[in-house]
Amino acid sequence: MLRNQSPSSLMAYTVGCDPKSGLSLRDALLSVGRYVGPGESVEAEVGNLSTCEANVRAAIFSDGHAEGDPEFVEEIFAHRRGAYRALGDTIKLLASVSAEHLSIADSIDRLNAQRKSNGRKTPEEGVGYNSVLIRVSQILAQPRVECDFPPDNLGQKQKLPSIEDVMNEKGVSRDEARVILLNKRLEAWKSLLQNNLQPRQ
Repeated sequence: MLRNQSPSSLMAYTVGCDPKSGLSLRDALLSVGRYVGPGESVEAEVGNLSTCEANVRAAIFSDGHAEGDPEFVEEIFAHRRGAYRALGDTIKLLASVSAEHLSIADSIDRLNAQRKSNGRKTPEEGVGYNSVLIRVSQILAQPRVECDFPPDNLGQKQKLPSIEDVMNEKGVSRDEARVILLNKRLEAWKSLLQNNLQPRQ
């Protein structure tokens, strides 16, 4: 159980044993999760505690400051940078898919090809990059599954038009309208990450 004793909300943390055993990494800016407010507690899953004593390896707060082992702090920020790049690439890709009136299956194929060509980044950035592409592909493949993104899960949910409104306004198919609305949500997520890619001094 982690208790946040900082005056700022806890956004991300890594908990585990030395050197890298049973690690649990959570980041409200990358996955469905919430900030842990000052004085609040959160339960963190770790590996086998009978073989080690787990501790907080890194913590990042809403005011931008970070605490802990620099290697683990950098790993969290590297995941964010990879996700930020993936969001930029995905937004462009989905905009071109919409402009070319391609199918959802074509969109997923292009995302998978983009993920396979991801050779330019560090392994840590690659984790963040691939996680975004996998998540977007899953959402496109499962239209009836409601999925929260940051900032949705942080209480900053956008008010977006309905699929039907987009279809009528732009004269597009239901699938194309879904892609347009998804892109708006991805743009909000990218904007949220933009100022949280490096520790603040």
